[in-house]
Amino acid sequence: MAINIESTLNNAKSILRGEATGSVKFLIVALLMLGIWVGVSTVQGWIRQAQTNLNTQQGRWHTLLILANEYNSISPSQASRNSNVNPNVDVATVFAQVSERMRLGSRVNRITPDGRNQSIEINRLYAEELADLQRQLASRGVRFIALELRGLPAGNERLFTISAIIGPMS
Repeated sequence: MAINIESTLNNAKSILRGEATGSVKFLIVALLMLGIWVGVSTVQGWIRQAQTNLNTQQGRWHTLLILANEYNSISPSQASRNSNVNPNVDVATVFAQVSERMRLGSRVNRITPDGRNQSIEINRLYAEELADLQRQLASRGVRFIALELRGLPAGNERLFTISAIIGPMS
């Protein structure tokens, strides 16, 4: 069985020109099917991307739950035994002493009382200063209850701005 290429090309040309009977309907159906195929492919791509994003977020959520459970499993009495903690510590005084000792000065934007705790905001801290601040507060019986940390590039290093609630270790 031989295929006559010339007659096949002539038939295809007549269909594309709309000369053959039913060729216009055939082209419309073919273009419609092509459009549907492109639409379905696009939607499937969106679904795959959404599923990937969902899996990533679920992984992050599970990691966060594991960390929260580990944090909650640390009993306050364990933390108290590991350091000399005074439950009646004056948080404002301790922070004032530490900030003066570290020469934070004008970088401290806000100190606001919040019951037994203090709400603070400090700008332009280097990583070493932030670690030192945490160590000095902890050695005096004060801890970060909540901390929002923002990092900004400063040359080859990074400066941090913190908004935190600090309070006594209990």
